[in-house]
Amino acid sequence: MIRCIVIDDERIAREGLLEFIKAFDFLECVGDYANPFQAMDLIKNKEVDLIFLDIEMPRIKGIQFAELVNNDSTMIIFTTAYPEYALKGYKVNAIEYLLKPIFLEDFTKAVHKAKRLYELMYPQDSQFIFFREDGVDHRVHIDEITYVKSLQNYVQVYFRDNRHMIVHKTLKSLQETLPAEKFIQIHRSYLVQSKYIASINGLTAMVNNTSLPIARERKQLLLSLLTNR
Repeated sequence: MIRCIVIDDERIAREGLLEFIKAFDFLECVGDYANPFQAMDLIKNKEVDLIFLDIEMPRIKGIQFAELVNNDSTMIIFTTAYPEYALKGYKVNAIEYLLKPIFLEDFTKAVHKAKRLYELMYPQDSQFIFFREDGVDHRVHIDEITYVKSLQNYVQVYFRDNRHMIVHKTLKSLQETLPAEKFIQIHRSYLVQSKYIASINGLTAMVNNTSLPIARERKQLLLSLLTNR
């Protein structure tokens, strides 16, 4: 998941970008700011992967703010109504330059470029995943996860040793991150690592000594998947 922020002194411009961001499952907006300096703590703590940054702002120009950011791990996409800034933008390692008014087609190309770069910087390790809880990133071995319970905009992740943690992710976004060959969604609220399903009794699955519900419409598919595995 690419954590991004929007910095623009115009509220309407921020709202437009926020709507675009919602259309992409690999983007997670962690803040939007009229004042760029309010975002600096997040950036310094490396909690931001991508910044959508306006250039013409009253407190500081976007180019100058990009120079203050000055790290290789934070990608920048400039947004501006002034095409003459494009060359300057690339000189501070901006990965893309979007000219206002911004259209979804151009936005899509820009964020997919950011995604490709992000995947090069952080190659996916199929054995481990990072979960953020209470501001701390925890490195977790995927095989330790027994099941995940949805809590609307959060999930509760359970482990083989009966520990659990609460993570600010949706079940859908986490399912897209975890290996599909290992995890099965047995209910709209539960995602289970199949090897930990000890038994199935009616519409109940026993997972690590815990009874979990199985959606009626998913039972046959679940049995079929388990048989084939």
